[in-house]
Amino acid sequence: MKILVSLFTFLAVLFYCNSSYAHALWIESAPYGAVNQSHEIKVYYGEYVTNERDLIEKWYSDVKDFTLLLHAPGKAPVQVQLTNKGDHFSGSFQPAEQGTYFLSVVKAPKDLGGQTKYEFSSLVPVIVGKSGKLDYSAIKNPLQVELQNSANAKKGASLQAKVTSEGKVVPHAKVSVFSSTGWGKEFVADVNGVVTFDALWSGAYVLEASTFVEKAGEHGGKPYASSWQGSTTFFEVK
Repeated sequence: MKILVSLFTFLAVLFYCNSSYAHALWIESAPYGAVNQSHEIKVYYGEYVTNERDLIEKWYSDVKDFTLLLHAPGKAPVQVQLTNKGDHFSGSFQPAEQGTYFLSVVKAPKDLGGQTKYEFSSLVPVIVGKSGKLDYSAIKNPLQVELQNSANAKKGASLQAKVTSEGKVVPHAKVSVFSSTGWGKEFVADVNGVVTFDALWSGAYVLEASTFVEKAGEHGGKPYASSWQGSTTFFEVK
């Protein structure tokens, strides 16, 4: 009986890990920058919670052919030039003025996963100068996670994030919270697309929102029966 229970527990955990912690694309960047100083950016693909960063040559389909955009305050987005570093892409930008900058990626791979269309995205704010409420109104990606408080929180603080799509809230979206300690937990957003969680440890975190819809369509000339979207944001807890 103990053997059967142990086997059942193992299979349950395996299923939970495979279903909850799927691969994602995420941007890593310090939450604060300074005028006229170079600000470093890194883009990874893998599983953050297990510290798995895939070699670029092994990234799914053509995910590596993404475009990273910089949204400077009051200006049109511009592409950030990146360098292949083996297990990530690296780049930088130099803020010319104070304000909140956003780094953004949206990539739908050309290949389907069976009959499912996939879309990976990431959005990260960088505050230059005085910190204030993060204003995401100018960014309207197909799916994005918006930090509702500071991009640089304190350990033990209660934090909130909102999930939106094209500027509209996404109620009941699944949001996974991953800590660099290896801890991860899945939450469900409320009717306003907001999820609340506690910053249990200091260090870096990644939030990933995901949606799955059984709706037929066509992508790259190929028909699909369902679509999955996953969007991340990166922040730090002091």
